[in-house]
Amino acid sequence: MTITINPSVGGPGVSELADRTESLLAHRRSMAHWWVELVALLDALGARVSSLREDQNGDSSFAEQIRMDAPHLYGSLRRLDEESEHLQEDLLRVRITAGESMGDESTLGELSRDIRGVLRRLRRLERRSNDVVLDAYDRDIGGE
Repeated sequence: MTITINPSVGGPGVSELADRTESLLAHRRSMAHWWVELVALLDALGARVSSLREDQNGDSSFAEQIRMDAPHLYGSLRRLDEESEHLQEDLLRVRITAGESMGDESTLGELSRDIRGVLRRLRRLERRSNDVVLDAYDRDIGGE
């Protein structure tokens, strides 16, 4: 399982969206368009993570290939999927908070901290996911 740009889904990948969000937070403003852009980026991140989870857990999924060809990695893959599910929930939570807080400067500090925490976890998940994919390919799947 990897959280990278999915060719079947157009637009930027998780890393690029996370970078854009981080940049936006670094230049925070209380203007309406800043809030709208923040909510739009959080929506895009949530949709991307959801789309990737659906692709990876489909009938002909990478998870199924791991189960068949690299069973020793299946537990790691399941843990990554569980973590991505929690991240999806946390993304939704911060997105709702951002929407409810639009224009309220007093919420920016805590909201920014929460979003950055989710982004750090998302990047860590992406690295760990890529490691599992590379391990599976190098040791098992690629050797076919």
